[in-house]
This record gives sequence, C-alpha cells and structure tokens, in this order.
Amino acid sequence: MNKSSLRIIAIGYAKRALEQGTREHERMKNYASFFDEYHVIVFTRKSEGFPDKQQVGNLYLHATNAHTRVGMLWRAYLIGREIVNSRTKQYLVTSQDPFEAALVGRAVAKGNRATDHVQIHGDVFNPRSYQHSLLQRLRVIYGRYVVRHSSCIRVVSERIKHSLILLGVPASTITVLPIYAELEQFLKIGAKRTHVIADSLDFLYVGRFSPEKNLPLLIRSFATVAQNYGHTRLTLLGSGPQRAELVALVAKLGIAARVTFLPWTDNVSAAMATHDVFCLSSDHEGWGMVLLEAAAAGMPIVTTDVGCADVCVRDGENGQVVLVGDQAGYVTAMERYCVDPSLVATQGVESHQIAQCLALPEVVYQQKIVDAFTSCVL
Repeated sequence: MNKSSLRIIAIGYAKRALEQGTREHERMKNYASFFDEYHVIVFTRKSEGFPDKQQVGNLYLHATNAHTRVGMLWRAYLIGREIVNSRTKQYLVTSQDPFEAALVGRAVAKGNRATDHVQIHGDVFNPRSYQHSLLQRLRVIYGRYVVRHSSCIRVVSERIKHSLILLGVPASTITVLPIYAELEQFLKIGAKRTHVIADSLDFLYVGRFSPEKNLPLLIRSFATVAQNYGHTRLTLLGSGPQRAELVALVAKLGIAARVTFLPWTDNVSAAMATHDVFCLSSDHEGWGMVLLEAAAAGMPIVTTDVGCADVCVRDGENGQVVLVGDQAGYVTAMERYCVDPSLVATQGVESHQIAQCLALPEVVYQQKIVDAFTSCVL
C-alpha cells in the first residue's frame, strides 16, 4: 500500500465515525494510515454528546457540537480554518456533498495551502430528486455552481459523471469511484444458493418506504402479475413514512393475501436467500447498493434504470431494466420469470458472477481513494 504525504480534511455527516468500535470508525483509522494527517469534521449538535475532539494516531475526529444547523456550519468552518492555518503544508479539503458541506469546505480551502474536493454520492441533479421541495431546488442551484467551480469531484457512477458533464463540468475534473460494497455475506448466499423451480415465485423488495422508491408502481405491477399467475408472492422489507399508505393500497387492490410486509432487519442477506427475484422500482437512486447486494446473493433483478443498474444489471442477462415510471414494462419484466421460471436459475447465476467481478478487496478500494485524493494536488 502506497502512503501519501497529503493531509486530508473531510467534512460531512458521518456520526458513526465518532463512535469507537463502529465499522465507520475503523474505516477512518485505516484511511488515516495512508496519509500524514486525516481530519474528519462531523456536523453534530451539542445535545448528541460527542467529544469535541478525538485523536487516534494521525486520525483526528472533530464534532461541531453546535446548538443550531447554522451553528454547525460555522463551527465546522472555524475548525477547518484552524487546522489549515496551523500548518504550512498542503491540505485537501473534501466535502461529502455539493451543498452545505461544500459551502463549508470551499470556505475552508480558500487560500494557497488547500485544494477543494467535492464528493457526490447520489444522483442529486436528477430533477426527480428535487422538484418536490423549494429548499432542495435552492440547494441544487448552489450545487450546480459548486460542481462547475470545484478543482476535483468524486462521483460514484458513470451515470452521475455524465449528468455533471451535461451541466458543463469538465470531464477532467471528475473521478468515478463507486461506494465500497461489503458483499462477503451476500456472496456466500449466492455461492450456496440452489435454484429449484418451485410451486411459487417469490419477489422481494428491500429498502425505504418513501416516495422516491415509487413502490405503488411495484405493487400495482404485482397486482397484475398476481391476477395472471396464481403462484406468485411479493415481500416488502423495510420501513418508512409511506408504510400505512402502501398497506392500504395492497388492501384496495385485493392482494393482501399475496403481499407480506416485513420490518427492517440488518440481516438482509437472509431474506434474499429465501426469495427468487429482486425488484426495485425507484424514480431515482444515488447508487442503489441493494442492487449489487441482490446480484451477489444470486438473484435475478427487475429494476428501473436508476443508480448502479447500468453497472450490475445487464438487461436480459441477469435481469430486466425498465424505464423509470413504465408500469406496463415493469409488469412484462416480472412476468418473464413466471412464463419461464428457468430464468431465475440462469440469470441468478449470472448475477452472482457479475457481483464477484465487481467486488473489490477493501485494501484495493482504499488505495483507489488515496490515488484519487493525491491526483487532485499533483
């Protein structure tokens, strides 16, 4: 592993990094070992009780501990400027989003000894992700300015890179680096999965019950499938503000006996092991890690064309990719597995193989992070 002499200041929302023993805390320690200094400034409120500052080797964790949202931004700026001004060497200031975090990060980086860097983990400039909220529209206006004036940008998919280029962002400033996927447990499920043509075909959704997931489209599509194929069932695993609305829709469509709602669990791989086909009907996704997890678990996938669908779902090979909002197309995609159940096996095996190729050892992924940061100041 190559070590960089660079000093990093990361600004964002990773509160779990402040808690010793968590996976996020251990990951920050690993990242810090690759740099001279690694500072993580986290937006927190005083009432949350985090220490103002923690140090583990060359990892420095800073909590803003403010009373208001504006106070968190101001405190993050003061902490960042104090770090930059206390040294004479180069810093890279990386912001977790192109909005509030970038507002602070750009202010901290202003000057000769810091380079600004923005990370975009979601499809934040997709109109479907912000048209419902005036505040979000205002944030997007500022975010567009940020990405056009940032020295370096890291995005998680080619899809998002393309959206930035359409906004006028030079391709040379954009690095594509997907979110790290911990797939070991899912790959184990996929490796030992036995695809048997059973009397029933079980579809599965995992995630939030929230508007952007467009679960009414999935439920209505399944209602049509259930009417045509009596051996089908649907499970919706998750939680969120739309749960009651979705339960009511299922009852209205007369499919309550065929649809199961399960509460959220951290053992998602176990649920995937007992279902046949994974379904995602979102209007938009940032990355959509669950698609990669489902592929690793050996499931064929029916998904709208969002997030990492272009990375881990090959239409007709390990799943079906449907246009966003296309209910007729979604019904057709689901029914393919009812007409020919053997596709569950052949496409499930293909899914597992695709996920194996996409899975990176964590040490390799960390080196890619180091390389991406280092290239920004060369």
